[in-house]
Amino acid sequence: MGLTAQQKAQCRALWQQELEQNILPFWLRAVDTESGGVFTCFSNDGGTLLSENKFTWSQGRFLWNESRQAALIRSGLCQGDAAPLLAHAKQTADFLLDHAFLDNGHCAFLLDRHGNKLEMKPGEGYDTSFYADCFVVIGLCEYAFVSGESGYFEHALALYDNVSQRLASGRVRSEPYPAPPGFEPYAYEMIMLGTVTELLRYALRYQHTALSRLTTRTRQSLGRIFAEFHDPETLIPLEMKVVPEHRDTLLARHKTPGHTLENMWFCFHAAQLLGETETYLPAIAKITSLMWHMGWDDQYGGLFRYTLADGSPPAGRLLGGDPYETLIADTWSSKIWWVHSEALYTLLLMAEQNNDPQFFSLYQQTADYVLNTFPNREQGEWTQIRDREGAPLNKVVALPVKDPFHIMRNLQLIVSLCGQPS
Repeated sequence: MGLTAQQKAQCRALWQQELEQNILPFWLRAVDTESGGVFTCFSNDGGTLLSENKFTWSQGRFLWNESRQAALIRSGLCQGDAAPLLAHAKQTADFLLDHAFLDNGHCAFLLDRHGNKLEMKPGEGYDTSFYADCFVVIGLCEYAFVSGESGYFEHALALYDNVSQRLASGRVRSEPYPAPPGFEPYAYEMIMLGTVTELLRYALRYQHTALSRLTTRTRQSLGRIFAEFHDPETLIPLEMKVVPEHRDTLLARHKTPGHTLENMWFCFHAAQLLGETETYLPAIAKITSLMWHMGWDDQYGGLFRYTLADGSPPAGRLLGGDPYETLIADTWSSKIWWVHSEALYTLLLMAEQNNDPQFFSLYQQTADYVLNTFPNREQGEWTQIRDREGAPLNKVVALPVKDPFHIMRNLQLIVSLCGQPS
């Protein structure tokens, strides 16, 4: 079963080279050695730093990346020196603990270079998105996992509990694309599954006292994904759970193939930690194939950002004035960096876990498109936002940042997957 030794060696060499020679050098030039964290407000091509402000969304993510890279170097799976990476990761973790937290236990969404809190829009407050809090959780958790400094995990766990309480109360903010009344995004349960799985991994490794409740929460979240956010017969995802009168809307009908592909590896990692891979693997594999075929552009290659369930352009009744609705309509055919990096890892993971040769074939097709489309050999990193035909676009995706997270994380996961014996 799974990838051959030759396939693993080739994939590891390819993506380790991209990680170490293209992605990491760009971001290591962008780290703030004075205050901690990383500058991310670059133009899409990476050539111009537009602002030194720091979104906690991206700072928590980069903390995860730096910590994981140090772990890969320590294990011999990557080249380099782990010590400076881990030292800067600690500086970043301390920057977040010292500056990002508010009196209510939430995280501010935006800071200036030195950690002063900023409002995205005057009068709307500092804590505008629980997603940012979740990324701070996983960053602190990964740093604790790699460094062994347990205090950072305690902060991560407390923040996760705070986020969970907000969601349970129904009083949660989710900028930059808040859910309108009557809509519950797939993304809410997805981010909570990805977050609690990181905590569970730590708790298992260090036998933390929260292990039992984190196991229960992971099992509940994983079960809810399949029971409430995927059709029980077709396994097609519900991007939004809606009240009946909204089922004909664009928000209810659209699909996000890359998001669901990302969540499939979340689900696999969660099932693996729970010892329940046999229960979930058949559905994960089926959904992975389904979403790739739903999203693939047969004319120009690459994965569409948004589609309908049959792969056609998104359509449906418009609420009017909703920012996410506008995003779907305006950018459905864009080719976005994170969609493709998530597809690479998920497809390779399914190729390793299944006898079905389609997954490696789909991976190869995706990898060919990625390497011909995204890497920027002049500035480094990838030109992250492109139009349907692959030409670069000067647009903002979610936040006005060039985010380091998805590409680096997926390449790190691929190196780990392909660097281990079958």
